[in-house]
Amino acid sequence: MYETFFNLTELPYRNTPDPAYMCWFPQYEQAFHMIMYAIEEHEIVLLTGEIGVGKTTVVRAVLAECDKNDKFTLIALIYPSLTPFQLLATMAEALGLPKVRSKLLYMTALSEKLLDIWKTGGRTCLLADESHLFPTKALFDELRHLTNIQLDSSNLLGLVLIGQPEIVKRLKHRSYRAFRQRISMHVQLRPLTREQSETYLRHRWEVAGGKKFPFRKDAIDIMHKLSGGVPRVLNQLAHLSLMEAFGRDVHTITPEIIEETAQSLLL
Repeated sequence: MYETFFNLTELPYRNTPDPAYMCWFPQYEQAFHMIMYAIEEHEIVLLTGEIGVGKTTVVRAVLAECDKNDKFTLIALIYPSLTPFQLLATMAEALGLPKVRSKLLYMTALSEKLLDIWKTGGRTCLLADESHLFPTKALFDELRHLTNIQLDSSNLLGLVLIGQPEIVKRLKHRSYRAFRQRISMHVQLRPLTREQSETYLRHRWEVAGGKKFPFRKDAIDIMHKLSGGVPRVLNQLAHLSLMEAFGRDVHTITPEIIEETAQSLLL
């Protein structure tokens, strides 16, 4: 690759949700603290955003933070196409509970486990990714029943829903009113501005050990326009343009290189 050519320690624009590369714009800080609030206080919160705007990276930053403290028990739900029974079975397995044959037995076992965790000062939270793809309202109802496991003074389970903006339209339907009213906070991540796009590209370059920033401002103008300010697309354009510059034996990324690179992407 081009690391040695540009004097980098690693590839700066990989499309992986590495918290080390998080560029902490205000919206990301707000989302991070909202999720930590849900975990600490056992609340329900909603994080939305279009594909590639950074939802997963924020969640990975939360997971990295929680790994520092053994009081947090986080259950990551990454496969949305579940039945209510499969949801309970998945949670039970994550908490080390044995398999049972009925929802009632699972709910009883989960209630006891969540109470045990709470008594030791622990916090338990379910992180549900791709929640806009939940197949039925019954799954939302089951999640609401789970968050109803509570004491007079405390909830015993937090819930973070992560999804694309269409989940908001779905939740606004009157049949979801009972669930919607339980949501404490909602943050929607938006694409970056032109200035943020440049800051983002420079930040990742520096984290990867880069010194002389190779992207001309007029090249960044085009990158921002083509990407719509979506970090994932910015990464793709930046990575491929650096490969193209390496192939040409040049150290400056010009608009012409960006335009040539963009032809290999479905933008």
